[in-house]
Amino acid sequence: MSLQEYEARVASAVEPLRSALKDLDKAKGYKGLEGRVTAVRRATGQTANALRAVTPPPATAREHTNLLLALQRTYTDLNVVAGLVDGRHLCTGGAVRARVGDTDGATALRTGITALESKLPGGAVELAVPAAGQKPSKRPSNGKLIQSGGRGGRGSLIVRGGGDDAVVALTKGKKTFLSVYVHSGKKTTVRGIPDGKYTVYIAEGTGWDAKARTFARECAFERFKDPIGYRTTVTATRISWKDWTIHLESDSGDPAKTETVDPEDFPED
Repeated sequence: MSLQEYEARVASAVEPLRSALKDLDKAKGYKGLEGRVTAVRRATGQTANALRAVTPPPATAREHTNLLLALQRTYTDLNVVAGLVDGRHLCTGGAVRARVGDTDGATALRTGITALESKLPGGAVELAVPAAGQKPSKRPSNGKLIQSGGRGGRGSLIVRGGGDDAVVALTKGKKTFLSVYVHSGKKTTVRGIPDGKYTVYIAEGTGWDAKARTFARECAFERFKDPIGYRTTVTATRISWKDWTIHLESDSGDPAKTETVDPEDFPED
């Protein structure tokens, strides 16, 4: 087999993994994340199997073997990453890419690809392995609106923070109307909420991911069982309206008031 023929075989073998990694690169929040990781793991195995069936030219024999070993290690590492996603220890695409990039398998894969590329006529495998060492985003300030709907009403939502940072969201149907970041132990007030009924969702975690606009690690999701209603009453002598106060330290986690929500069911922006 010539180097040109070998290069074509390598390009064909890595195509499933290239495609799966591109799909992982598009991931933001938790929804669909586990499936994307599974797809990368499956494609890693497919690429390794395809390359095992190739007899490389003598000039690339060592690099070919090292690439196979790197793929095998990456496959094992991805099993661990999939478990971390399933356990909600990793909750965003950015957190997963950083974790994959920091694995020994990814390090070996980057090294193996670079070494192989130096021996190929075209010189490019074009396999974008996630980089290592991604830094977490700075957390938003207390009371920062992550999403703000069309406010202009008179109602207010007062949130008293609990033991962890949280994002509290008001939703209508499956869409988020507004969401606010609340620091641990702090209080914030959102004013101008229009009349209507809203479901209250709570997300908690660590390591804010600004791109996904949610927590990157150790995520947990809840919602209040009963919606909250805002109503403005106008009479000849006065205008009255409704304000709501949520105590995350006591209300959140109270089975009489809240229930756990699967991340896949958490409302989108």
